[in-house]
Amino acid sequence: MAQTETAEPRVNFGMAGWRLFGLPVRTLAVALALIAVPLLLQLAGTIRLQALASWVEVPAAMAEHREPLAEARAALQKMPVDMPALAARATQEGHWHFVNRSGETLTAGTPDEMQRLATLLLPDAKPADRITIVVPLESLARYRPAFKDLPKGSTLRAVAAGESFPILGRADSAGEGLFVEVRPGILLDTADEARAREALWQLQRPIERARVRILALEPGGPSTLAPLPRKDPDTGRAMVDVIDPASLAQAMGSVRGQTLIVTGRVDNGVLYVQPSSGAERGVLVSDLLAAADASDANLVILKSASTPRQPGGRNWFWQRIEVKGLESGLARPRLVDLLDAIGGTHARFLASARVTGDRTSLDLQAGQGLPAGANVPSVREMLLDAFGDVTGRVVANSVEASLRSAARQREIDRRIVPALPSVAQAGYVLLFIVGLAGLPVARRWWARIWPPEDRAEYGNVAGYHAACAIRMAIFLGLFLPIAALLAAPKALGGVLLRPFRRSPVNGTSAA
Repeated sequence: MAQTETAEPRVNFGMAGWRLFGLPVRTLAVALALIAVPLLLQLAGTIRLQALASWVEVPAAMAEHREPLAEARAALQKMPVDMPALAARATQEGHWHFVNRSGETLTAGTPDEMQRLATLLLPDAKPADRITIVVPLESLARYRPAFKDLPKGSTLRAVAAGESFPILGRADSAGEGLFVEVRPGILLDTADEARAREALWQLQRPIERARVRILALEPGGPSTLAPLPRKDPDTGRAMVDVIDPASLAQAMGSVRGQTLIVTGRVDNGVLYVQPSSGAERGVLVSDLLAAADASDANLVILKSASTPRQPGGRNWFWQRIEVKGLESGLARPRLVDLLDAIGGTHARFLASARVTGDRTSLDLQAGQGLPAGANVPSVREMLLDAFGDVTGRVVANSVEASLRSAARQREIDRRIVPALPSVAQAGYVLLFIVGLAGLPVARRWWARIWPPEDRAEYGNVAGYHAACAIRMAIFLGLFLPIAALLAAPKALGGVLLRPFRRSPVNGTSAA
């Protein structure tokens, strides 16, 4: 006996039939909620909509791990077209693979083959032109001795994270004299590729001036740090935060995710500072680093040769104490610019990094035997540095920093809801999308759990529509993702089996 299929009950969210500007009120309400609610949550600090940009950058981060020669060629395409340049990669056999902008390749391993590079791959280049060769960081880290075979007089550049940087030094038989110049005063140690990439990422990380705190370690000072920096009412710039050095480790718990900058003389693992009055005081560097790790804060220690007075104070000549280059460096966009400004025109730091768990130790040392910089310091600059105690200028000769690792910071940057891991948020979005496929089934289940609101139960229309909106928000935000893995297969299965359940003539089910 044929049985007529009963129609599925439609779930009424409470605003069916109402129209405004020719559109259903329910549709307009949903659209308004989808726009207004995220904006309100953003203003309240509950979510971070700017994290969406980090999800867009995920493919760019994945590009760092593509084939090295392809990475070098991508950087080659960004160079001026009138510059004679090639991308190259060293091989384990000691040969070099070259490619030009057109994609033509050549493998060279002997001096004669190297001499024919320009003729074969750069036919438009003139004999007097200096060839630029772009190599991946991988070749510089693994095959340094091979660099001595490259054409003499060529300009070398290393590419990493989509940017190319000059390679300085001499390619001797061991290849030990090669450095990547990230900035005029910052050179990169490339002995280990993974550590070099981590150091480069840390140096290139942007500076959020509002989240950088300059600390003055003064015995007897405050024992806590305010969650947000104080601002000078006249200039609007962040003021120096005074803190008791003995309380600094414990105070870091209130500045999670911020960057703290301290300065002092380090000797045998102790950071010594000169307070405004009295003898110098010390605090264990290991305690500060452990506290920064526990509080998930970034700590930058600027080390000087002599025990300095603290920023913001005054010396005997009533000169204001400041760290050389710090204020101007904080106005620049990246950490490497800040560190380059601290070094000045006649100091060169060699940067290296070490990753331990979710933390990165970044060290910058004034290395011996580094290539000379192009900038020549003025006599005034040298005198200001030499008489820092008189001029109120603190000169940093090395830097030690404990920072969030690149992987950790990227994961945090992708968080729309700061307290939830980005993987969990990505899973939620995926379940929501899957749930949309099972929306008809999920709506029927939801109607049994929470029946539609009855207008007669509410004294006014505003309360009725508010209840309908709350019901719909809970359904879309919670129930739909939870029921997705059950509702979607059932809904899709119903669609696929529907032709077999209906009669081809009158749409009734077979007996």
